[in-house]
Amino acid sequence: MTFGNRILELRAHAGLSQEAFAERLDTTRQTVSRWELDLALPEIEKIVRIARLFGVTTDSLLLDGISTFDDGFEAFPCGVYRGRDLLIVETERFAIVYADRGDYLVSELYEGFGWEKTLRATVSFDLTAKKAVYAYADNAGKVVSSPEFAGELRKPFDRAPLDGMKRVETFFVDHGGRELPTVGQAGFKTCLETWRKGTRFYCREGNLLASVWIGGREYMFHMNPLHNGNIYCCVVPFQPFALGYCGGQSAFRIRNWKDNTDDFACSFAHLNDPFPSIPAPDGRDGLAYDSPQGVIVESVIRYTEDSVTVSNCGDELTYFRNDPDMVEYFI
Repeated sequence: MTFGNRILELRAHAGLSQEAFAERLDTTRQTVSRWELDLALPEIEKIVRIARLFGVTTDSLLLDGISTFDDGFEAFPCGVYRGRDLLIVETERFAIVYADRGDYLVSELYEGFGWEKTLRATVSFDLTAKKAVYAYADNAGKVVSSPEFAGELRKPFDRAPLDGMKRVETFFVDHGGRELPTVGQAGFKTCLETWRKGTRFYCREGNLLASVWIGGREYMFHMNPLHNGNIYCCVVPFQPFALGYCGGQSAFRIRNWKDNTDDFACSFAHLNDPFPSIPAPDGRDGLAYDSPQGVIVESVIRYTEDSVTVSNCGDELTYFRNDPDMVEYFI
């Protein structure tokens, strides 16, 4: 099998178009086409990146007689899956499920590696009663739950529904440990994107957060019931603008805050609701920008070489170049 045939086989197996594959390698679709037709070879740096992207050895790419898929490791196909009333985002280490059951909105967080994941946290929100039933296991194995919870944690992730769902996005974990750019090298707009493109996770002091940022959307599962019963599970689209990021209404949203007696909590969205458009703010001089009504704006207020701080609905959030809570970076 030629080098071009190997590249074509790996790309097709991962479900990537030539354009998507080229984007991940910082090259063009025409260049990828030349590789696959054996009209050109990539430089060594690109060959190493291809091997890391698909989780194979460089030898399996370059040497005739070695099957690409016989090296004992297959890259895990991370992706976003969509069904009629179900949305699942899965990475190598986590899966977040968003289910719309009419009168109930349900979200679950599964943790594990690769194909073996078990339930770590769950919330079911009654849209009529406006109240959540929840449970999660902390890092010590202690279960924190509402009195009404009668389910079971640690059940295995059921992969059967994925077979009937469309994978609308495919992405891969970066195993190469690449050096992320500093603000001085790339500017804070690029850094906000590259530093956040991954999975952020922590569970401490009764506060559990799993956040997957990919494709201009954030998939969040946040539970802090010891603080005003705060639960927040959502899918939020974001897009960059001159001074940061702006986001519209959540495409899926569960919010339980102060048992839903606070106006801030009274916003819910179904999976079948259309994605709202995001009116991009106009450019302004300086760093900060006032949020227009109905739009979440993360505008940069200050930054260093290794950190960018943004304003968000009156709060300040700081993103770090090497975030200790980032457990996966995506290519």
